[in-house]
Amino acid sequence: MKTLASERQIGLKYILFATDFEVSASRAFPFALAIAKRYSARLDALHVIPTKALALASPQSIHRVLAQAEDFARYGLNQLLGPFRHHGLSCRALIGEGNVTDVIEEFVKQSATDLLVVGTSSRMGLSKVFLGSVAEELIRDSPCPVLAVGPNVTTLASDGIHSIVCPIDFSDASAKATQFAIALASEYQAHLTFVHVLPHIPKGPLQMAAELIERRVFDAMPEEPEFPYPPEVIVETGPVADCILNLTTDLYADLVVMGAHGTGSFAEMASHFGSIAHRVVSLATCPVLTVGDVQVSQTAVENGGALWMRQ
Repeated sequence: MKTLASERQIGLKYILFATDFEVSASRAFPFALAIAKRYSARLDALHVIPTKALALASPQSIHRVLAQAEDFARYGLNQLLGPFRHHGLSCRALIGEGNVTDVIEEFVKQSATDLLVVGTSSRMGLSKVFLGSVAEELIRDSPCPVLAVGPNVTTLASDGIHSIVCPIDFSDASAKATQFAIALASEYQAHLTFVHVLPHIPKGPLQMAAELIERRVFDAMPEEPEFPYPPEVIVETGPVADCILNLTTDLYADLVVMGAHGTGSFAEMASHFGSIAHRVVSLATCPVLTVGDVQVSQTAVENGGALWMRQ
């Protein structure tokens, strides 16, 4: 039974770009746009007016403050999307109000979003990025994959995707990430490198452990993947995040695809991707696509969340 990937290709029909209008978000938008064009997907841009922005307003002025915030958001979103609408790209400007993470995740569920794109910026890792801890929460809990463009990204969206690094730890999240990595490598005709990191040197010969892991990876792959180059499996030992980051740099990777959390199936090889994914996003020189083990419902979730569309 195949556990790492299925024969089904990944379809990206709806992409949501979440923005707070900061520099970090502006760096992420070209990647959202490039993927939307590649897959002929609809691209929407969402800005959430945080509850705390209204907290200091008096009861008499709260409607005026909210209206001003809406006007600012509407202007910013239309400035962002306007040029691409004229070129026929299907996109909408969306405005929400409330807890930022809750509103974004609610809309992801309602619209069956295939990919969420966010920008991050922080010298302290992901705990203080994208309107507080929003990016960290989305990477951990989002019902759909998240493409995070961190502060150290040097790759250009216009260059495309030629090299993909996919860390694996054989968890459920890692299996879903591998499925995405395979589909993206096939779509972009990119070189695909799997990496499994052993935090400690195994008791037995390292070569034997490496051969076991490589065999397990290839046994779980589709029988006839459409790859331009044979995928490679690399086994490293050492700090997990550092090994992933070093390999990403060495291979000039354009994208990292990894599980957002999970632990390895071998007890002594367990790698806790919950925190590792955050460190990789913070320091990687290319965007990082994280995949959790939560599935998006194809049925819209009915609730009264404060979200509306502005053309």
